[in-house]
Amino acid sequence: MRIALISLVTPYRDNKRGTSALPYHLIKYRPSGVDIAIFTLNSNCLTREEMDEVEQELGVTIQEFPRPWWSRHAAKLLPVRVFLRYPHANYLRLKDDAVRKVKAWHPDAVWVCGEELSQITRQFAGLTCVHTLPDCESLYYRRMLQQRFVQQDKKLLWRNRVMWPKYRRMEAHFLPTVKCHLVGLADKEELEAVNPQVQAHFIRHPHYDVFEPTKVIHFAIPKIRIVIAGQRNLYMAQATDELVDALCAVDDLQQHYVITFLGKGWETAVGRLSSAGYEVHHIGFADDYKAELVRHDIQLTPITIGTGTKGKVLDALANGLLVIGTPYAMENIAVEDGKSCLVFETPQQAIDILQVIPQDVEHYEAMAHAGRECVLKHHDRQTVSAALFRLFN
Repeated sequence: MRIALISLVTPYRDNKRGTSALPYHLIKYRPSGVDIAIFTLNSNCLTREEMDEVEQELGVTIQEFPRPWWSRHAAKLLPVRVFLRYPHANYLRLKDDAVRKVKAWHPDAVWVCGEELSQITRQFAGLTCVHTLPDCESLYYRRMLQQRFVQQDKKLLWRNRVMWPKYRRMEAHFLPTVKCHLVGLADKEELEAVNPQVQAHFIRHPHYDVFEPTKVIHFAIPKIRIVIAGQRNLYMAQATDELVDALCAVDDLQQHYVITFLGKGWETAVGRLSSAGYEVHHIGFADDYKAELVRHDIQLTPITIGTGTKGKVLDALANGLLVIGTPYAMENIAVEDGKSCLVFETPQQAIDILQVIPQDVEHYEAMAHAGRECVLKHHDRQTVSAALFRLFN
């Protein structure tokens, strides 16, 4: 089978200035007999040398199509974009010459990556077409509008009120002949609610590289090592700040845990926890993220908002950490609360969990092992890739 991939970003082994890792790993582990040519708008600005590397690693060809000037300078056009009926990237279409180049490769099917590129799917009517979103953006904005921190920030509230209907309109016009691939079950259900005619398919997100496949899971003595991974941004700030408040209010956890923040912006939290008697460290940037990650035993993931699947949670589970996270952190991952992960909805629930773990360390080590096995089995790259490429049949 010959598949032409048309993508907003150029696939790359890691997320490089965009969600470039997902298509990379799906292609790398594709079934035999699938030939792929990549036609990219390269919004993540890979160099030609990097594209050559990807061609060699994936056994594909890559051809770059230039983006129109208004797409390359979208930030300067914000006053105009506010009044557009759809998200600005939804106005992207391939030029006639580019469409001819794709068709000249004689693909059996077309694969489009990037939710806003639904106008491009219309340019290949008559061919089997799969559209990887991978998240439902209208669900993201609806969830954002429900958050307290959004309601309290006029600028953020205004932005989400403007963007939510744009994405709903766009998704309502997805073609019923195009198969939409999503990595979130709630995303699939939201898209189906917005557009009852859509063909929506939930396929689990693949995990990426495991740093230490043979790692023996034993929590550190005398202090268990906790990591909180990610930048202090709107996804994590509110829930993490509330958790730090709760940690500072107790006086029996300092002897059991050392806490590391892996990401930028946590200076205030580090100072507060240190003043409360915790051993706490801050790594703003790690040259080798996974090598740093596996030095820890537990990942605390207090995510306030999001959709789809959280890559840092998959990384932690696949590399043998016990993950303790909020519901949004754990959604769409093939683990179960109390068996292969732990879920908390309030800061006090997180404190209760942390107080129990030192009393039965072996039980929670076994839970971390179960979490790793679940992810290695159900989020295996080859299995997930096979499920995606079955859509082309």
